[in-house]
Amino acid sequence: MHNLRRINWSMESGYDWANEFDHYIKDSVLEKEFENVVSFKKAGDSAKLAVPTPDHFYPLLYVLGAADKDDHISVYNDECVMGSMSMTSYLFSEKR
Repeated sequence: MHNLRRINWSMESGYDWANEFDHYIKDSVLEKEFENVVSFKKAGDSAKLAVPTPDHFYPLLYVLGAADKDDHISVYNDECVMGSMSMTSYLFSEKR
């Protein structure tokens, strides 16, 4: 997730709202509460700021739609940078 209009090139971490939304999505994905991700606007103001247009958010929904209920999900590159850009990525693999 990112809001390119709010990037701060000199900021190493994320704004509070970016971290809040990133954690909301991450917790929902890891708990397999995918409906929370689909209904991401319910996250409130952080969602409005983190996803001003959904074109780069929708690919996550495709991945969740293809996920198997038994998939093992892990997080890769868990961080927000430049204020408004989440680098958080997810790995889906067969249950171990």
